[in-house]
Amino acid sequence: MAVGPYVTLNAVLIGFFGFAAIYHFVLWWQSRRDAILLIFTLHCALCATLGACLLVLVTARTPAEGQRALDLRLELAALAQISQVWLLSLISGVRARWYVLLITAVFLTVAVTNLAVPLSGSVTGVERIFTSWGEQISILNRDAPSRWLGIAYALNLSINIFGFVCVARLWSSDRIGGVLVALATGAGIVFAVWALRIDLSGSRQPYGGAIHYPLWVLLIALQIARDYRRRGDRLAAAQQRFRAIFDQTFQFIGLMSVDGTLLEVNQTALRFAGIRAEDVIGKPFWETAWWMHSALLQEQLRQAVSSAAAGEVVRFEATHRAADGGVRFVDFSLKPVRDDGGAVVLLIPEGRDVTERKQAEQAVEESRQQLQRLADGLLIAREEERTTIAREIHDVLGQILTALKMDSAWIGSRVPGASPALRAKLATMSALIDDAVATVRRIATDLRPGILDDLGLAAALEWQSQQFEQRTGIHCSLRASVGYTAIDPVVSTAMFRIFQEALTNVARHSRASHVIATLERCGTDLILEVHDDGVGISRDDASTSRSIGLVGMRERAQLAGGTFSISAAGGGTTVRVQIPQREAVAV
Repeated sequence: MAVGPYVTLNAVLIGFFGFAAIYHFVLWWQSRRDAILLIFTLHCALCATLGACLLVLVTARTPAEGQRALDLRLELAALAQISQVWLLSLISGVRARWYVLLITAVFLTVAVTNLAVPLSGSVTGVERIFTSWGEQISILNRDAPSRWLGIAYALNLSINIFGFVCVARLWSSDRIGGVLVALATGAGIVFAVWALRIDLSGSRQPYGGAIHYPLWVLLIALQIARDYRRRGDRLAAAQQRFRAIFDQTFQFIGLMSVDGTLLEVNQTALRFAGIRAEDVIGKPFWETAWWMHSALLQEQLRQAVSSAAAGEVVRFEATHRAADGGVRFVDFSLKPVRDDGGAVVLLIPEGRDVTERKQAEQAVEESRQQLQRLADGLLIAREEERTTIAREIHDVLGQILTALKMDSAWIGSRVPGASPALRAKLATMSALIDDAVATVRRIATDLRPGILDDLGLAAALEWQSQQFEQRTGIHCSLRASVGYTAIDPVVSTAMFRIFQEALTNVARHSRASHVIATLERCGTDLILEVHDDGVGISRDDASTSRSIGLVGMRERAQLAGGTFSISAAGGGTTVRVQIPQREAVAV
């Protein structure tokens, strides 16, 4: 049979739809799976298949052949209508739930067509006729009432009317797009009315089939192209703004895949290392110039990438070698980027040069250490000075007073017939000398109690407890389990002075009635605890150590290599000092 214009036209349409499907499938593949391109690709493929069905219909020789082509055409047309609704809703941004009812109606139509009443009727015969073009084609004879076809075409008409809903939504933001969708929708309505008129009138004209679809597809393709061009312009502008911010920031920023491959890096990081983007893009991050100077940091980075890929935020301090060869300190972090489903898809490495801050911190730390050494030296010097003064007072001034006492007694024994006034004067002098001797002993003891050097720390603490109880009336008990063993002088001095200051604070602030002190050994450490039943120290005072006495106690403990703590848990106040005896430094 010779190929006529009608068959040729349908073949051209099939080729057109097939090309459109392939072209947009390629675009979909390259566009990271865009939904609009995918649905449009499926729609074009369905149109091409519908064109093939029409070719079979007009060239059918037997009723069975025509019946198969007719049934397939109805099913494919229903699927094409579904894709049309879906596509228009995506293009226009319509998210109304009611249009789902149209898709449901299409599925019901397909079900009725195949399972209940064939809307197109059963094919009873095939008749060959000549068209006005002189081309012979096949016309199918069907036995079903033509009124059943009204349901299918009413559905088709309603779906096309849905296009105008999309036009109304699209008009406010894109009038040209609204015009294109309106024209496409109008073409669909014209086809539906024309095809319905042919079927209902029983006309023996050839069924035009997919003739209107090229116009619909072309108009929608133009709208998709316009939309993607605008998206591309917006994306290019956004990328330009992104690069401007990305490259001008003072921080080192990049973008990595979850396996650690570097995808992007900003100019700040590149200038820092004196390298180009092509030197590092596509490489494992730990094999780039920033990390090659340290195998330890490379391994730490590998572990950090694994943790970040699992969803953790990782942060640590690293060093990077700069373009001038120097090593800079960097505050480095890795942050995961998740998709809508919560899966980690990218990693963001970020670094900030903190070398100046580190240098400032080191300078502050060095100054603090110098001040601490100065304070420790002053404390040691003061203790040595107190010891020296106590010794001088006891040995020199005490001897002088003792000599005066002896001379006074000698004078009294040499004047037996002295007047009562002279004897009274001598008695007054002797009493004053006794008071001076007692005062000298007290001052010397306060400066440096001899019992601390002679009998040890435990005896000195016991003596201090008794003195405190006699002076204040506050009962003070001491439990010491270390006995009179020799203790390093620095440790014993620190413990004694802290004990003195703790008792002074009790007398001044606590309003306590009882004090319990314990001295025990734990391994090589000496532990002193002083607990009172008073009002307790406030949290602010305990945490900030604003009291000069607390500062002094803490410094003495640190000087001896130990720790100091104070708490008010459970009522009252507890001072605790723990000093490792072997780490003490002799004065």
